[in-house]
Amino acid sequence: MAKNRSTIKKIASSSNSASTQPKFPYSTKPNSLRKFLELVPQKPKPPKVNADTLRAWELRDTNDRTIIRVLKALGFVSSNNTPTQRYTEFMTPGTGPGVLAEAIKEVWPPLFNHSHEPHKEEEAKLRNYFNIHSGGTHHTIGFQMQTFKAACDHADFSVGSQPRGSTATRTITKQTTRTTNGGSSSSGEPTIHIDLHIHLPENKSRRDYECIFEDIARHIFGRDLGGGPSD
Repeated sequence: MAKNRSTIKKIASSSNSASTQPKFPYSTKPNSLRKFLELVPQKPKPPKVNADTLRAWELRDTNDRTIIRVLKALGFVSSNNTPTQRYTEFMTPGTGPGVLAEAIKEVWPPLFNHSHEPHKEEEAKLRNYFNIHSGGTHHTIGFQMQTFKAACDHADFSVGSQPRGSTATRTITKQTTRTTNGGSSSSGEPTIHIDLHIHLPENKSRRDYECIFEDIARHIFGRDLGGGPSD
């Protein structure tokens, strides 16, 4: 009888352990993740994101290494610790935070099913979301929640997501009014809207894109920009 009770306890313990495994990636040093994400656009892209890289970036605590598994989950670091294309995209000022926001939505989708802006929810409500979806002990759930918040601190969720690998699209609207003998029409005719969808080539410099828009302004909208685009 005693043997049977022992077996039952072991089975129950195994079942409880399996049901409380953390569902989301986490770091035991969430503030180190904040610091790393802050430094990424400021530092040259490293060949590897490993303990040596962290030490060079003044993240010397052994627990700082737990941020690497979060970076892998976000798709910033590959399985062999090399920075990915997404890491490179995050390095770009202006658009980088939007890239991180897209990655966060992929890693923590249940939170965004509950709320359009879970990162802005009050502590108690966010804790409730993690209690429902994350799994793990109370302490581990806390780490998962703080890791999520650390990542969100460097993300911009206001940027509309686009399929990865597609070219950017910009829409320019030109409003014109029909004219008679060079003057504005007073006949009440409707305004004409001309939408131009411009597919920008990838891997160009900022100046290349500026030249494209300057040409559009000059040749389509007839604006005088004071000479041709500079080299």
